[in-house]
Amino acid sequence: MNSANIKLAVHFFQQEKTLAHQKYLRFIQGLLMVFIIALSQSSDTVQSYLHENLQNLLGADVVITQQESLNNNQLQEIENIARALVVTQQVSSTLTHNGLWQRAQIKAVGDGYPLQGQLSIADSPQGDVQGVYSGPNIGEIWLDARLLVGLSVNVGEYLTLAEQSFLVAKVLVHEPDRLMEGHNVDMRAMINAADITKLGFPAEQVQYRYLITANKQQSTALIQWQKDNLPGAQLHHKQGAHPLALFWKRTENFIGLTSIILFFMAAIALEQLSQTQIHKEQYFSAICLSLGSSLKSCIQLSVVKWCLSFATLLPAVLVVSALFYGAVVIWLQATFVEITWQWNTWLAIKSVAAMAIILMIMQLPVWLSLKSSTVAQLVNPPKTDSNLLLTKISSVVVLCAIAFAYSDNGLLTAMVVSSIAVSICLMIIISWLSLTIGEKVSQRFSGLVPFTLFMMKQRLLAKSTQILGIGLCTFLLLFTLMLLKDLGNTMSAYQRQHDGNLLISQATQTQMLDIEQLASTENIEIRQVKPYLRAKLIKINDTPLDEFSQKPSDSLSTLGRAIRLHWSQDIPANNRIVEGSWWAENTENWQQISVEQEIMTDLGLNIGDRFTLFINQQAIDFTIVASHVYRSGGGSITFWLQMPTAAIDHIHAPIFNMASIELSQTQWPLLNQLWQKHPTLRMVSLKEMTERFDRILAMVTQVISGFSLLIIILASVVILASVQTLEDKEKKKNSIIMSFGFNKPTCLKLNIIEWLFTAAIAALGAISGTYLAGMMIYQSQFSIAYQPNFWWLLATLTLILALVTSFGIYASRKSLKTSIRQLLAEN
Repeated sequence: MNSANIKLAVHFFQQEKTLAHQKYLRFIQGLLMVFIIALSQSSDTVQSYLHENLQNLLGADVVITQQESLNNNQLQEIENIARALVVTQQVSSTLTHNGLWQRAQIKAVGDGYPLQGQLSIADSPQGDVQGVYSGPNIGEIWLDARLLVGLSVNVGEYLTLAEQSFLVAKVLVHEPDRLMEGHNVDMRAMINAADITKLGFPAEQVQYRYLITANKQQSTALIQWQKDNLPGAQLHHKQGAHPLALFWKRTENFIGLTSIILFFMAAIALEQLSQTQIHKEQYFSAICLSLGSSLKSCIQLSVVKWCLSFATLLPAVLVVSALFYGAVVIWLQATFVEITWQWNTWLAIKSVAAMAIILMIMQLPVWLSLKSSTVAQLVNPPKTDSNLLLTKISSVVVLCAIAFAYSDNGLLTAMVVSSIAVSICLMIIISWLSLTIGEKVSQRFSGLVPFTLFMMKQRLLAKSTQILGIGLCTFLLLFTLMLLKDLGNTMSAYQRQHDGNLLISQATQTQMLDIEQLASTENIEIRQVKPYLRAKLIKINDTPLDEFSQKPSDSLSTLGRAIRLHWSQDIPANNRIVEGSWWAENTENWQQISVEQEIMTDLGLNIGDRFTLFINQQAIDFTIVASHVYRSGGGSITFWLQMPTAAIDHIHAPIFNMASIELSQTQWPLLNQLWQKHPTLRMVSLKEMTERFDRILAMVTQVISGFSLLIIILASVVILASVQTLEDKEKKKNSIIMSFGFNKPTCLKLNIIEWLFTAAIAALGAISGTYLAGMMIYQSQFSIAYQPNFWWLLATLTLILALVTSFGIYASRKSLKTSIRQLLAEN
């Protein structure tokens, strides 16, 4: 390509960039790039933070964690491999003080702790921080600042733990081995290792953590040693991945998948704009051909103009992306306190390159349309039907590429994509049916309304795209702000009815006997009790769990930790079998298991597959014979894995219980007695569970509201693009109407009626989608009818009608600036 053509492309780019359709096109491209760049930068920052967290807060080079203590031979083998070894013990317990109680993680430390780094303590929550290299003395306890406030205790006072008094000696500020292993930030306390034996905690509830100093070669040897000798233990090392890394990778992938909605909305707008763009590009190419240029030069000019548009857009995109990325980092600081803004230039370059390819694919139909350009098109413009088909094909290719790029799990991808597809199809069906039926019913009548419906039906595709854009963003907002809030209230009522207001998540047999005795004495209602063992999945079909799948999987991550294994002779009342068959009554074949359907689907399992579970230092094989799902009506306590009752006679392991009870207002203080006697007893109130759900709901609402804002912007662009595409036809329509003796106010009334119908159909689609989603969720989880808040629906309908009609009239204002004289001039 010669320099003259480049100069010509620059000249025409400068002229065309001020055109309305070019502004809309650049805005859509910029918005999509901002989203992808900000998402990739945020995800990279989280992963970098987790890597730093692993390096700085593991507290050792290798950490082995398990429920049982190592024997002398095992300790000796580790010491022969590694340089140094320190053991800590940790237990989840309840501390009490003057009638108040708080759940906390109690860590017992001895000589040699901390292995790496130093402890930070203070004499008061606001006092000066000092570094120390040893833990509390015997009889002392250090509490973090939140625990001090929660118990209303001061440094120098005594509090009770397992009916033993401890002196609150220091404020615990920092532990060098406090690796983030979950998103629940537990309150922390520290005691001397000599004190934990006096407290009499059940051995099965104490977690042992072995901190090891080792170089890279020794770490590799320890990893292999753990696989061979401690398959039920968890091992973390500085060369490995953070425990939460896969979770946040899954989060990024989920957001990436949902961005299909954004790209779908963009594709709708680009399809509208492509009609104008193809017409103008073909007309320009025809002029160039008439002046002696080659077809190749015409295509090159179009490509260079697009590249110039993309390049000049980049500076603004990068600045806005950085601002959005900074806002996300500030929002993430509620979860990751020390996370900071860290721009990754190389990642930004890769993101821009990927977006350039995606946008070029979406622009490809415009360039291909130029191959059919001829001089004859100056007097006889061609139809664009085939080019619009290419536009649709390119959009489908882009959407499939995004789904493939962000897919890490077939089930998740299928659920997200299918739910989006169902929502889109529902909107399309409602819009087409509404306009078709409305036009048929009103065609025998005269007046502005029937005429408006007739005109909307003639432009069914254009109106459907407008309705689709408005309806999708409204559906998302309704789903978040109304349905999820209703769901939280319904969950609370359902759990209160079936589970009471207190859930016991872990109680030993001894603790359960004391609970039952207290319930009998104080007339407390126990709703349900279900026993379980703790088990860890170590192999699937003889394949080690860490080799079974390399894709992020919530199921695989959970099964890699100790989970609850329940036993039952009959199918539980709150379960039903969906695949396979339950074991026969009084069966002697105890090595069979039923697995929750979600796990089966997520991991691609089939009936007949084998699980190897590590239970109390025993590796036991089970064959999957059934798959079950939750069924409402029999309580909320259910289990992922279940086995026959006969298995208990062959498995020797500590037994725990889950239970739910109903307490009256005057019976809540009785819990203080239980926690003083059994501090490791795990209980949570319905109120606390509801508060947790509300916190999650608030976070989800923030994310979806931000996402909906992008969709609202794109929906507005869809309206503007469709108005821009049809502007000439609208002007001609209004001129024809005025030629029959009507005035401009009549045209305005027709415009208002049209946008009212558009908004009403979109609102109907959004409300219907929300109602169907609510009905399916409520039926599957609670088997009850969904009863929405109709005041919310009425307010939503009114708001949509007002906003969309106002915006539509504003966007269409130029089409009203016409006259009969212009109609005559065109003809």
